[in-house]
Amino acid sequence: MTDTTTAPPQASSANLGRALRAARLARRLSLTQVAAATDISRSFLSLVENGKTDITIGRLTRLIDHYGISIADLLPASPPADAEIVRPTERRQLHSTTEGIDFYLLAPDSQRQMMPMLVELEPGAALAEHGRHPGEEFIIVLAGELELELEGSQTRRLRTGDAAYYSAERPHRFRNASPRRSLRILCVDTPPNL
Repeated sequence: MTDTTTAPPQASSANLGRALRAARLARRLSLTQVAAATDISRSFLSLVENGKTDITIGRLTRLIDHYGISIADLLPASPPADAEIVRPTERRQLHSTTEGIDFYLLAPDSQRQMMPMLVELEPGAALAEHGRHPGEEFIIVLAGELELELEGSQTRRLRTGDAAYYSAERPHRFRNASPRRSLRILCVDTPPNL
């Protein structure tokens, strides 16, 4: 979906699984303990750690929260040429095949106050479950139409140029409102969560 000529570093299922296993083992946790704490089955966690299945963004967020890390800690990184600039070819990418969503990290690391991300959703794509994490979230629609679900309010449709700012602790979910066009949004989380 990205329009750069050189693809940014992307986490394969195998690499992401190995990084999740390393995070779990560094904390001396068993699969059973993690399953109980995150409400993700032990067998599914094993499949993810062995690179045999994709993981939804919602489940990945629960694991990241439980381990006390950021998605940036799990993705392959090329050292940026400049500490303040992230070129398109230096963006780290997380692709959720299951959901049809790409996340591109726009910060060089997770040691910042914010985590800006370019998020691209295929036509009709949606987060599989509501997200919820500490802090605040800001989004602006760059292209397409977004359906934004926030717990306690009606689903809202945002079009190109529309923005939303809300507590990220409030369960929220994105969906591409178009069955034919891709959706691009800029999403900024503070503090860095995903």
